[in-house]
Amino acid sequence: MQRVDQQPCFILKSQAYKETSVIHQVFSRDYGVISLISKGSRVKKSKHGSLLQAHRALLVSWVGKGELKTLTAVEEQCFIEQLKGRALYCGFYINELVLNFLQKHDAHPVLFEGFSDVLSQLSAEGALEAYLRQFEKLLLAEIGYGLLLDHDVQTQRAIEQHRYYQYSLSYGATQCQESDSGAILGSTLISLKNNTLSDKLELKQAKHLMRRLIDAQLGGKGLKSRELFV
Repeated sequence: MQRVDQQPCFILKSQAYKETSVIHQVFSRDYGVISLISKGSRVKKSKHGSLLQAHRALLVSWVGKGELKTLTAVEEQCFIEQLKGRALYCGFYINELVLNFLQKHDAHPVLFEGFSDVLSQLSAEGALEAYLRQFEKLLLAEIGYGLLLDHDVQTQRAIEQHRYYQYSLSYGATQCQESDSGAILGSTLISLKNNTLSDKLELKQAKHLMRRLIDAQLGGKGLKSRELFV
C-alpha cells in the first residue's frame, strides 16, 4: 500500500467517473504521471472539487496499491493566475505533450519545474510562442532527444547567424542553401538554444522546426489541442 502526502502536482486531464467521482491524470514531481480518483468530488459540497482543476499548482495526497490511486487530500501550493484566451489553449497543449511523451510513473523533476515555470509565464501572457518553444526543447531533452544547436555536425563549426541550416533530430544541424526545403537561419537556432526568441521570422521558423521534431516522435498521432490554434 502506497501512501504519499503533499506531493507537488498539476492535473493534466480529468474525466467523470460514475455519478460523483472523477479520474484525473496527474503530473507529480516525484512520481511522474499517475492516475488518481477523487471520490465524490462532483457533489456540490465536495471539499476538493473546486481545487481539482488544470493549471493550478497543488499539493496532493493519495493512497493505493494498484494503478489507480485514491486522492485523500489536496490544497493549493501557490497561486497561478488563471489562464485565459490563447494562453489557456497553450496550457492545454503543454498538458497534452506531457501525457503523450512521458511514461506512467517515470519521474522527471527537472521537467516538472519547467512545466511550473511555463505555466507562470503563460499566465502573464507576453511571448507565448517563445515560452512554448522553451518547454518543447526541455521536454525533448528530458526524453533523450536534446537538440544540438551550437554547431554544424559535419564541419564542427559554430552556428553562424546569417547562414542557413537543416536540422535532423537524429543528427543535428548541417549547413544548406536558403532555397533548400526546411532551411532555417542560424540566428533562429542560436536564439532557440539561448531561449531568446523574439524576432517574428525566428519565432515562425522555430515553431515549424519544433512541430516537425515533435510530430516525428508522435509517429503520426495528432494533438487535439493544436486544433484550438488558428
